[in-house]
Amino acid sequence: MSDCRKILTKNMKKYRQILGISQVTLAEKVGCSTTLIGNIEIGKRFPSADNINRIAKALEVKVSDLFYEQESETMKAMASKQVKKLLKIGYPPPKVVAFTPILWLRHRNF
Repeated sequence: MSDCRKILTKNMKKYRQILGISQVTLAEKVGCSTTLIGNIEIGKRFPSADNINRIAKALEVKVSDLFYEQESETMKAMASKQVKKLLKIGYPPPKVVAFTPILWLRHRNF
Protein backbone atom coordinates (compact mmCIF):
# COMPACT_ATOMS: atom_id res chain seq x y z
CA MET A 1 0.00 0.00 0.00
CA SER A 2 1.38 3.43 -0.93
CA ASP A 3 2.14 6.04 1.72
CA CYS A 4 -0.61 8.28 0.36
CA ARG A 5 -3.18 5.51 0.67
CA LYS A 6 -2.00 4.59 4.19
CA ILE A 7 -2.35 8.19 5.34
CA LEU A 8 -5.80 8.53 3.77
CA THR A 9 -7.09 5.30 5.31
CA LYS A 10 -5.75 6.15 8.77
CA ASN A 11 -7.05 9.73 8.76
CA MET A 12 -10.41 8.88 7.26
CA LYS A 13 -11.06 6.32 9.98
CA LYS A 14 -9.85 8.67 12.74
CA TYR A 15 -12.07 11.54 11.60
CA ARG A 16 -15.04 9.19 11.28
CA GLN A 17 -14.46 7.87 14.79
CA ILE A 18 -14.02 11.37 16.21
CA LEU A 19 -17.42 12.30 14.76
CA GLY A 20 -18.82 9.09 16.21
CA ILE A 21 -20.36 7.94 12.94
CA SER A 22 -20.40 4.49 11.39
CA GLN A 23 -19.24 3.48 7.94
CA VAL A 24 -22.93 3.19 7.00
CA THR A 25 -23.62 6.79 8.02
CA LEU A 26 -20.52 8.04 6.22
CA ALA A 27 -21.53 6.14 3.08
CA GLU A 28 -24.98 7.74 3.21
CA LYS A 29 -23.46 11.22 3.57
CA VAL A 30 -21.01 10.58 0.72
CA GLY A 31 -23.60 8.94 -1.50
CA CYS A 32 -21.73 5.69 -2.05
CA SER A 33 -21.87 2.11 -0.81
CA THR A 34 -20.80 0.98 2.64
CA THR A 35 -18.58 -1.54 0.89
CA LEU A 36 -16.66 1.26 -0.83
CA ILE A 37 -16.11 3.11 2.46
CA GLY A 38 -14.93 -0.12 4.11
CA ASN A 39 -12.60 -0.91 1.21
CA ILE A 40 -11.13 2.60 1.31
CA GLU A 41 -10.56 2.35 5.08
CA ILE A 42 -8.66 -0.95 4.73
CA GLY A 43 -6.69 0.31 1.75
CA LYS A 44 -8.23 -2.06 -0.77
CA ARG A 45 -9.60 0.77 -2.94
CA PHE A 46 -8.62 4.38 -3.56
CA PRO A 47 -11.47 6.88 -3.97
CA SER A 48 -11.98 9.05 -7.04
CA ALA A 49 -11.31 12.77 -6.78
CA ASP A 50 -15.06 13.40 -6.55
CA ASN A 51 -15.42 10.90 -3.73
CA ILE A 52 -12.44 12.38 -1.89
CA ASN A 53 -14.20 15.76 -1.96
CA ARG A 54 -17.47 14.22 -0.76
CA ILE A 55 -15.70 12.28 2.00
CA ALA A 56 -13.95 15.43 3.23
CA LYS A 57 -17.25 17.33 3.25
CA ALA A 58 -19.03 14.49 5.09
CA LEU A 59 -16.24 14.36 7.68
CA GLU A 60 -16.31 18.17 8.02
CA VAL A 61 -12.64 18.58 7.10
CA LYS A 62 -10.55 19.94 4.25
CA VAL A 63 -9.30 17.52 1.61
CA SER A 64 -5.74 18.33 2.69
CA ASP A 65 -6.55 17.12 6.24
CA LEU A 66 -7.24 13.65 4.83
CA PHE A 67 -3.70 13.48 3.44
CA TYR A 68 -1.83 15.19 6.27
CA GLU A 69 0.59 12.69 7.77
CA GLN A 70 0.72 14.11 11.28
CA GLU A 71 -2.22 14.77 13.55
CA SER A 72 -3.56 18.01 12.13
CA GLU A 73 -4.91 20.93 14.12
CA THR A 74 -8.35 20.05 12.76
CA MET A 75 -8.09 16.53 14.18
CA LYS A 76 -6.90 17.84 17.54
CA ALA A 77 -9.71 20.40 17.70
CA MET A 78 -12.38 17.85 16.74
CA ALA A 79 -11.14 15.34 19.31
CA SER A 80 -10.94 17.98 22.01
CA LYS A 81 -14.48 19.15 21.23
CA GLN A 82 -15.78 15.58 21.42
CA VAL A 83 -14.04 14.92 24.75
CA LYS A 84 -15.45 18.15 26.23
CA LYS A 85 -18.93 17.21 25.03
CA LEU A 86 -18.69 13.76 26.61
CA LEU A 87 -17.28 15.06 29.87
CA LYS A 88 -20.06 17.66 30.04
CA ILE A 89 -22.71 14.92 29.97
CA GLY A 90 -20.75 12.86 32.48
CA TYR A 91 -19.50 10.15 30.16
CA PRO A 92 -17.03 8.55 30.11
CA PRO A 93 -15.73 8.60 33.65
CA PRO A 94 -12.46 10.57 33.85
CA LYS A 95 -10.37 7.39 34.23
CA VAL A 96 -11.52 6.23 30.76
CA VAL A 97 -10.29 9.34 28.96
CA ALA A 98 -6.85 8.91 27.46
CA PHE A 99 -5.11 12.27 27.14
CA THR A 100 -2.89 11.57 24.17
CA PRO A 101 -1.77 14.31 21.76
CA ILE A 102 -5.26 14.36 20.20
CA LEU A 103 -7.20 13.39 23.31
CA TRP A 104 -8.26 10.02 21.94
CA LEU A 105 -10.75 8.05 23.92
CA ARG A 106 -9.91 4.50 24.87
CA HIS A 107 -13.58 3.60 24.61
CA ARG A 108 -15.01 5.35 21.58
CA ASN A 109 -18.34 3.49 21.57
CA PHE A 110 -20.43 6.11 23.31
